[in-house]
Amino acid sequence: MGNGSDDGLSAVALVGMGGFAVTGHVHRDGELWLAVETVHDRVWCPVCGVRATGNGRRRVMVRDLPIAGTPTVLVWAKRTWRCREPLCPRGSWSETSPHIAARAWLTERARREICRRVGDDLDTVAGVAREFGVGWACAHQAVVDYGDALIAADQRLDTTSKLGVDEHTFQHANARRRIQMATTFVDIDRARLLDVVPGRSGQVVRDWISDRPAGWVAQIDVAAIDAFRGYATAIGEMLPDATLVIDHFHAIRLASECVNDVRRRVQQDTTGHRGRTADPLYGIRRLLLRTWANLSERGWERLRTGLAAGDPDGEVAAVWLARELLVEVYAARDLAHAKRRLIVFFQHAANADIHELTRLATTIDRWRDEVLAFHTTSGASNGPTEAVNLLIEKIRRIGHGYRNFDNYRRRLLLGCGITW
Repeated sequence: MGNGSDDGLSAVALVGMGGFAVTGHVHRDGELWLAVETVHDRVWCPVCGVRATGNGRRRVMVRDLPIAGTPTVLVWAKRTWRCREPLCPRGSWSETSPHIAARAWLTERARREICRRVGDDLDTVAGVAREFGVGWACAHQAVVDYGDALIAADQRLDTTSKLGVDEHTFQHANARRRIQMATTFVDIDRARLLDVVPGRSGQVVRDWISDRPAGWVAQIDVAAIDAFRGYATAIGEMLPDATLVIDHFHAIRLASECVNDVRRRVQQDTTGHRGRTADPLYGIRRLLLRTWANLSERGWERLRTGLAAGDPDGEVAAVWLARELLVEVYAARDLAHAKRRLIVFFQHAANADIHELTRLATTIDRWRDEVLAFHTTSGASNGPTEAVNLLIEKIRRIGHGYRNFDNYRRRLLLGCGITW
């Protein structure tokens, strides 16, 4: 290797690795190889305390952080020592360093960086492994070792007072398995993932909350969920002092599904087939999911034209109006105003006498208290939970899906749970 007298190179290459010095460097196959050795020349036997003597060196190669984008390999001339005391059972041993573990392929700072890249930057383990010149298993072990420690030390649950609970798909169905669901617990004040557990049921929520300390349970004053009775029952049992909220996101989504159901039925009844590009209702399917305030003048004209041509009995228009009335419930200025607007919604649903709308009104009536609680909790929303779910979808897509739930949970908590 070349002469390593360049102090600048030594400083750049070995920042944070005290006790090492560069003795040479060379470029090989697009990589920078640095010859390094420790600067300690006096060592005492760890058993008897007698000063040891050198017993030769052996070279160990480990991957380090890139220097200016160039992959870097450290060639460590590792000393071996021998105890000079004949009666000492120690014999000989190799020197060690906290920066490079025994039989390691990577320096510890490189392993920390791999964990950060995978967790904070959302890079794939395979991609980072290729960049560092190691195998997938080696890079993944770095994520496990450092990631689990970060997750255990993080205090993401300590200040939670508003809890969001929702489900998402962990694995899609295929020929060998059914769809696998997971439940996410989110701090909706900070939009941070608290935990993710397999399954979607009230028992999943009960088990997770029962594992939390009593002080944590007592500090939860709001819980936002979708309209799933299993979650609601479990939270009512485990968090009796928390106010349960069905936020506008999930309630309006139910109304939007109702609009789509009626539009598809009317489409089939009037044309005898599913929606096609030239069909009036199919052409305004996206406009029907917008609130009136978000429609431009051109959008209004298209909506009126499409309903006039494809909705002879006014059923789609009636359901669209019901959706707008439900939006107005959440936009009310206070609880009393929201109650009056909710009565208007129920009256409209009863007058319209449309099966799908009646079903929606029945659902909203069952969740009446939780819907109105939106106005007693300063507009508590599960929107941050949905934002976390979108990030979860991104992480799963980047990883091309997961088979091991422990790896999946680790990646999610590193990506949208802990504070880096």
